[in-house]
Amino acid sequence: MPIHADICVLGGGPGGYVAALRAAALGARVALVEASALGGVCLNHGCIPTKALLRSAEVYQLAANAASFGVRVQGAAADYPAMAARKDRIVRQLTRGIAGLLGAADVTVLAGRGRLAGPGAVETALADRTELVLAANVIVATGSSSAAPPIPGVDLPGVIDSNGALELTAVPDHCVVAGAGAVGVEWATLFALLGGQVTLVEMLPRVVPNEDQDVSAAMRKILVQQGVRVRTGTRITTIDQRGGGLQVGLASDDDTETLQASHVLLATGRRPNVHDAGLESAGVRVEDGRLPVDQHMQTNVPSIYAVGDVTGGRLLAHTASHQGVVAAEHALGHDAAYDDSAVPACTFTHPEIASVGLTEAQARDERGGVQVGVFPFQALGRARAYGETDGFVKIVAGQPHGEILGMHVIGPGASDIISEGVLAIRLEATLDDLRETIHAHPTFAEATAESAWQAVNAPIHLPLPRSAR
Repeated sequence: MPIHADICVLGGGPGGYVAALRAAALGARVALVEASALGGVCLNHGCIPTKALLRSAEVYQLAANAASFGVRVQGAAADYPAMAARKDRIVRQLTRGIAGLLGAADVTVLAGRGRLAGPGAVETALADRTELVLAANVIVATGSSSAAPPIPGVDLPGVIDSNGALELTAVPDHCVVAGAGAVGVEWATLFALLGGQVTLVEMLPRVVPNEDQDVSAAMRKILVQQGVRVRTGTRITTIDQRGGGLQVGLASDDDTETLQASHVLLATGRRPNVHDAGLESAGVRVEDGRLPVDQHMQTNVPSIYAVGDVTGGRLLAHTASHQGVVAAEHALGHDAAYDDSAVPACTFTHPEIASVGLTEAQARDERGGVQVGVFPFQALGRARAYGETDGFVKIVAGQPHGEILGMHVIGPGASDIISEGVLAIRLEATLDDLRETIHAHPTFAEATAESAWQAVNAPIHLPLPRSAR
């Protein structure tokens, strides 16, 4: 007998399981199909395990530099297997937590490979049988997979993606990281902080190329200080097995080079999982390898929704979760729509990077005149006390009203500080709103108000510009 549901969710990652929980909370009968572990790539192979390892690296660095805080530590050492074991424990705890939430919500979880078998049907291959789920609406949340670049040698032993990096039992002696986006710089930071040799290779002219130019410049400087060799405007041409390791060929417009490495980590992008999902049987349109959707997350088939990486938009876990809520609510008759005007992006390097809205260059191109305020953490009391003074908060606002167009942070607590910028853009706040809001002292978030004051040429804790005197 088929399983009947109001909504069937195909995929149990941050988009899928959140959609299932929201639909269940609204009283729907929900089935969720997941072939692997609940939590998807984010929880099992991405966001959470890498952040656990990065935290271990930060603690190691803190112990190694404890003397600067007046604390004597002897014999501090990085125990990578123990770090990896801690990471695995955290992942297990969280996956069990998701399973518990789904169980408490009476969501029927099917552990198997699911495929659409028509507009309202999902066929699931379980370990011992096949189940058919019939649902009024289906939410496709099948995520994405690492995309290997067309480089000779990418299939050699020692060439890994982020999944393979998480399986390492030791820090690589010399890792060449291909791609200086969020994933690439996070792994470069991690290996460098733990004493590994790292070469970071990026085809574009700057690291974290999607970020504001000032953030990119600051991040490059910090990576170099951490011991990372940075090669921008450079591509990997070949990977060969030589001398018990990997020989990596690099090329730029005016130079070529050959490196000897123990590993090559491919962090060059991801592709939506649209293959073997039965999409054609349901008449779902695929464009450029992704599922296009409208503001309600509906595909061209109104009863079939798609959320998260499979849509090919912003490949972010929090975006997927929010889209999952929108899809569940709209499928159940609520007025819900996705708005991407204020989506934060976070990179968990040391220090962190976070941004929302327009960069300064984008704002000048789109709006013309802008107001920009930058406040360095070096001038912030909390940052001095904390011992983390690299970076700044940068606010980009329009003229003449001072509406917040973008916020960019590199420094301690950036991923938390950015929430104020997200809310400011969503609520159409202005520089006056930010600088007139009382910020607790001493906190990192004070830098937000200070940068707003700076943007109107009336700084409090920076020298007054001569033009404003």
